[in-house]
Amino acid sequence: MASIIRVKRSTGTSAPSTINYGELAVTIANGTQGSLGGRLFVGDNTNPDPNPIIIGGKYFTDMIGNGPGEVKGKGNIHGASAANGFIPILNSDVAARHPGGGSSGFGPAYASQALPTVDSWTVDELTFDGSTIYSNDSNGHIKFVTNGTGQVIINDDTKLSFGQNSDSSIEYDEDGTDKVQVTGKGWVFNDVPVEIINPGADGLIIDNIGISSNVIRSRSGGGNTLFIDPYPDGLDSDGMVIIKGSLQVDGTTTTVNSTNTSLNDPIMNIGDVTSKRTVLAIVGSGTSAIQLDSIVGINTGDTISGSSSLPGAGTTTIHSFVESAGITTVFIDGQTTSGIGATTQLTITHGFDTNTDRGITFNYNTSTGVGNNKTGFFGFNDSVGENSNAPERSFTYVPDATNTGNVISGTKGFLDIKGLYFQNFDYATSGNGILYFDTQGKSVVSAGTTAGITTSNAILTTDASGIPKWTTTIDGGQF
Repeated sequence: MASIIRVKRSTGTSAPSTINYGELAVTIANGTQGSLGGRLFVGDNTNPDPNPIIIGGKYFTDMIGNGPGEVKGKGNIHGASAANGFIPILNSDVAARHPGGGSSGFGPAYASQALPTVDSWTVDELTFDGSTIYSNDSNGHIKFVTNGTGQVIINDDTKLSFGQNSDSSIEYDEDGTDKVQVTGKGWVFNDVPVEIINPGADGLIIDNIGISSNVIRSRSGGGNTLFIDPYPDGLDSDGMVIIKGSLQVDGTTTTVNSTNTSLNDPIMNIGDVTSKRTVLAIVGSGTSAIQLDSIVGINTGDTISGSSSLPGAGTTTIHSFVESAGITTVFIDGQTTSGIGATTQLTITHGFDTNTDRGITFNYNTSTGVGNNKTGFFGFNDSVGENSNAPERSFTYVPDATNTGNVISGTKGFLDIKGLYFQNFDYATSGNGILYFDTQGKSVVSAGTTAGITTSNAILTTDASGIPKWTTTIDGGQF
């Protein structure tokens, strides 16, 4: 008959109290880490009280019940208690791969081979699942900490991307530009936005300042004032801005708030008949419309030059101009022969008499209060009249002037000088000539004393009040 071999057994979770050397014993109850259920024991050779040795049992075999590579969402599928955990079995039946990018990457220079894997792995608060690393700690950080001078290195031509859809990225472009490339959405540094929008067109945007090609400007919606402060740690007027090369100021008003202005140029030129204007939008071939930064001072008949694409061998005439919705456009005679790029500088040569004065205005106050602020003028008077018979383009001085469209009006002022000279042929070269005024108010110098007189028409004398008079009568008094 069949033999039954039995070992010592217990439905509890404690080790056998007595067991002989080489004798087996088993506990049937579900085991845990803190109990001895589900264990297989063997007695040692201790005498007289053998100490049972754990050599196996269901508690351990339950831990290896998962299939190869099965970790994610499995738990201990065979164990009596999930709290006991399980031992993962690596799956080696996977496609060949290069660790860390293979021989060309940072990983070992392995040949393509099948590497054992699990479908998920958690270490403390980090979970590795597929190609993603998760932090399981609420608001927890993921840190890369090197030892000593070690570095965290990202491989060449590998993008460090941000956003679920890789909205922005950083890459060291080894195979291309050999530079660090930033692509995608804009960046913010210490709450200051930095944005690269369509490089070469909109350029680099830092906060409200845009840099594109050779242009620095306020970005759209960033206001209409641009500050250059060379010394922000000092007072508002401290520091110095140095501009190498010529300076062109386009606009309607130029204000200098300095207390001292020095010019090396011995002759100042005002009212120039030429000016530079900037092309704001690309001009195509075969067009007569050019968008400029300003049309102030431009008149019909002015010439425009500065680009070989203009008709007339690079020089043509403006026949009309218009401003609409803030866009200023001139229309030229003929059509462009090729394109003209934005920011191109064109020269406008005025060919129209504006009938405006030229000179210098100055401001002062005659007493106290803003009601006593006055504007004075001295310079070139382009027109005639204005309570004077002086011809047009005469020099004038108006202490209390009104400027209307660069035309000065007001009562003429006094001239305080030590002497007055006339140009040749406008005075008596023989000397001792007499200065008088004709009926138009023009100063006239009579002939000198060396000129012969055959007939006297009048004698210059004074009346009882001492006022000079021309007369033909001598009263017979004392001379």
